[in-house]
Amino acid sequence: MAKRRKKRSLLISVVVAVFLFLAVVLIYKFVKDTTRVFRQSSFTLTSTGQPLLTGKLTRLSDDLGLLKKSEYDELNDVAPLSVYYSAGVYARGAYRGYERIIAVRDPEGPGSALVYILATKDRKTYVLHQDDETIKLFPETDWRNPYQYLDKKKITKTDALPSDHPDAIPLASSFTLYKTTILTENVPSGKKSKEGYEVYEYRIQTDTSSFEKLTYQSQTISLFGEVTKPVEIPKEWEEDARVQQQLRNKYVKGTTGVIVVDTIGLPITYTMTRPDAIGTYNTAYKTYLDRSKKYEDARVKFEKKEITDKDLPEYPLLPSLPNLRFKGSEIKGSAQFFDSYDIAVPYMCGTDVDLPLTQNIKDEEFTSIGSVFGRELFILKDPEHPFYKLAYRNKMGLSKEEFESINPGVKKVTLEEYVTKHPVLFFKDTWNRWVAVGEYDYKMIGGCGKPVLYFYPEKPTDIVVSFAKSVDVTYAIPTYANNWYIQADPDGTLTDLQSGKTDCTLIDPTKFGSEYAKSACELNQYPYIYWAGNRIGTEYPFNPHLGWIVGRSELYQFLTEKLDEVGFTQSEKTDFLSYWVPEMEKHETPYYHVRFLQTSDMNMFIPMNITPAPDRYYRLFLDWKPLTDTPAYSVAPQELDAIVRTGFTVVEWGGLKE
Repeated sequence: MAKRRKKRSLLISVVVAVFLFLAVVLIYKFVKDTTRVFRQSSFTLTSTGQPLLTGKLTRLSDDLGLLKKSEYDELNDVAPLSVYYSAGVYARGAYRGYERIIAVRDPEGPGSALVYILATKDRKTYVLHQDDETIKLFPETDWRNPYQYLDKKKITKTDALPSDHPDAIPLASSFTLYKTTILTENVPSGKKSKEGYEVYEYRIQTDTSSFEKLTYQSQTISLFGEVTKPVEIPKEWEEDARVQQQLRNKYVKGTTGVIVVDTIGLPITYTMTRPDAIGTYNTAYKTYLDRSKKYEDARVKFEKKEITDKDLPEYPLLPSLPNLRFKGSEIKGSAQFFDSYDIAVPYMCGTDVDLPLTQNIKDEEFTSIGSVFGRELFILKDPEHPFYKLAYRNKMGLSKEEFESINPGVKKVTLEEYVTKHPVLFFKDTWNRWVAVGEYDYKMIGGCGKPVLYFYPEKPTDIVVSFAKSVDVTYAIPTYANNWYIQADPDGTLTDLQSGKTDCTLIDPTKFGSEYAKSACELNQYPYIYWAGNRIGTEYPFNPHLGWIVGRSELYQFLTEKLDEVGFTQSEKTDFLSYWVPEMEKHETPYYHVRFLQTSDMNMFIPMNITPAPDRYYRLFLDWKPLTDTPAYSVAPQELDAIVRTGFTVVEWGGLKE
């Protein structure tokens, strides 16, 4: 009997062991298969409950009168270009029965449209989707305060209006989508300007047919991937520019940016990032707001002459949105890497936040080299792959002298030397798409070239100058140390009040554009502030349909006439022409497409903070492209604003370094 029990017990143990083994095998297989499918498709997150709003996104023909004229509109006697949308009716919650309204206004310059979300029951009074404390933080004349453009009389309260668009959407493989802004597009309005050319306006982009549908299970939202439309390359472009764009067209598919559309049809853009990056950004943004409050409080005291400029805190910089950037030290691998990685092959003077996705490169062309934040990293097996050549030309496509001027103390390397440190790395995202990140140790080719600022106060004045948004400063005279702190005399002479931060021995007087700088530094008497760099977080805008086509032999005379038209002084004009005409003529082409970004453009693209605030601030930025022939496309002349020199006046000029 005992033996029989022992045999039965042994048999049961064997059966249990076999069962457990099979279970483990099945679980392993399930997990393995699920992981494989998980990586190749997407993370599934099923929403509980029904959509928050009913209805469809509809453009309104009525002007709701929410958007008022800005100072720029008043000065130029124009009405703001604005569009209104009905974006559904709340079906439940505190705002049940309220209609959601979206107001879209043209920005005063390049960059995203100004978009406001509101709720109303009668289209007479509105709830604004905004934090009231943030509104109180900035003056109503400040670009960060929505009441700079909104009619405050029509806003009864501010609140965090509910939405089917979450602030963050978790994805597979440690990725997260972070909400940024409503998707808009700049399209012909059907109206003509007084000069007779087409007027463009910003609208919500409702057509998603050109985007890539991304697998994502939810009752309330749909996801789409951003697809980069190939750029049509005019035959008039220079050979180098043509080759660069051909490579981009061939190998860049789109970006890691994702468009999330709710059941109403409202599209909002999200940037792909990591949860820890969102936490870091939120902390940095809170710090930014805290420092902004301290600065604004100090600024008020300064204007009341209760404190001096020396008591003003540093102006806080708005932190860059989170993306998938990382440090070389974060990589697990034995190879040699650069110190930092961000957007591969960035564009010109401004760069976007999303990383490029590649195409026309097969999986077998990659080889593993390590990992970062749990994702396997790859490089291209072929060290002479065209994508490497694109990255190399993007960073090294300057003469030795020009390269060293924006990368002081750094040696320009060969393609072979560049590739050795792995300047471009690749990994797969949630949807199995190849993402490219590039080194950010070398300063970019091109960029905003020699913007300069002249200051003309009515009496000797101490002035603090700083960037209001993130700018990668590649060169500055005097040195930019979170701000410039200068004394300006009425004749425009500047004295650096932080002269100890500028080492005069490092200034090369033979460098083009800096011939004056060493002696000016030694005397601590400057004619202007001079800087160069790139605006981070904003794609540089190029509009091929504005400006003029100018022949090479007419370039000097054309620019002279335009500067006279806007009211440059003789010295300002000489400074401008002596820099930009030789810079443009280095491209030995018979024609140039010339246009200008003006004050409102630059205030959006590269906003500056100047304390005390000038009475008049005029900004002119030369945007140009060399052409081998006259273009087939039409170009409409611009109307340039004139400089008004009353009270404390600041004049700034700059241009695009091709």
